[in-house]
Amino acid sequence: MSEKQKTITLMCCLPDLASVNIKDRLLEQESWIKRETPPIEKMKEALEKYPLSTSVLYTEDKGKELSNLFTEVYELEKGKTLFRMIYIDGRTIFQDYLDKRLEFLGYESDLIVFLSKHKSQSETKALTAHVSGNYADADYGGLPQSLPVPAPLEMKKLLLVMDRLNNETGLGYDVTFEVTHHGPTEIKTPSLFVEIGSTEKEWIDPAPGTVVAKAVLSLAEPDDVNAADERTAQEAKLLEDNTVTVAFGGGHYGDRQTVSLFRTKLAYGHMFPKYQLETITEEVILKAFERTGAKLAFFDKKSMRGPDRRRVAEILEKNQIPIINDKDTVAEYGVGFNLREKENGSEEE
Repeated sequence: MSEKQKTITLMCCLPDLASVNIKDRLLEQESWIKRETPPIEKMKEALEKYPLSTSVLYTEDKGKELSNLFTEVYELEKGKTLFRMIYIDGRTIFQDYLDKRLEFLGYESDLIVFLSKHKSQSETKALTAHVSGNYADADYGGLPQSLPVPAPLEMKKLLLVMDRLNNETGLGYDVTFEVTHHGPTEIKTPSLFVEIGSTEKEWIDPAPGTVVAKAVLSLAEPDDVNAADERTAQEAKLLEDNTVTVAFGGGHYGDRQTVSLFRTKLAYGHMFPKYQLETITEEVILKAFERTGAKLAFFDKKSMRGPDRRRVAEILEKNQIPIINDKDTVAEYGVGFNLREKENGSEEE
């Protein structure tokens, strides 16, 4: 019996300049096949059956109501993987129940990758990856205190490959995690965001778009285990036998988590920064472990306020979830985490 083909759905948000840039670079990299889109009435039926969880208009759309319909569909077979790239007239952060709509339209997926822009007050040039989710209110899509299923190993691979290509090309961008934030939240298929930041100049620049596109295509499963698949020996080693964790502490970019990702066999699902820990609930904390499939917590201990650290630790200990921190990673892997904290920024996507 032949092995089931892995299907990765790539969502291109047409109002998003970075998303369109990455989409264009993906089309340049490989020979994609254009497919027929589902009938409009069928897509409208999918939206009625599995509606978006918010009707809020995004400020940048200037009052324009988006249809949230698929406008084009492309497919690419690469190794043991089928990539399906879908253009949508809608904002990615509002696409709750997208997996249900995809399934209804005959597009079942093993992984959903949202191609997106990143915004920050610091306007730092950055390539980022993160999982969506709301630890509290739903200010930017999704439902309050709700978390989707992350894709820890795929996020790690994206960051490893983007970092290598960033160095090889001399692009000079920061390659980093972002913590859990914004919608969508109501997705049970593993999903992640990969983003270009942080201003329009970077969003439309083909160079970072090409790096992201190549990293996305590296998610393909090779036909042969010995085949070259865009991984260096070091990347391959870092992706073997990973321990998946949920992280607490640090700033918006999860600096210590990012460093450990590049040096250890740790992978991260949901991550909660220090400024969320005072109010995060036990229910959300436990949901993060359930959604991530993690049985281990990582503390950026130096960044956490004592009362917050003790409260979260009590919740974890009560539920028999072990905790590791910087000292443990040094003991295990011989690497340190002497980092300068980045500013939190103001992140919308």
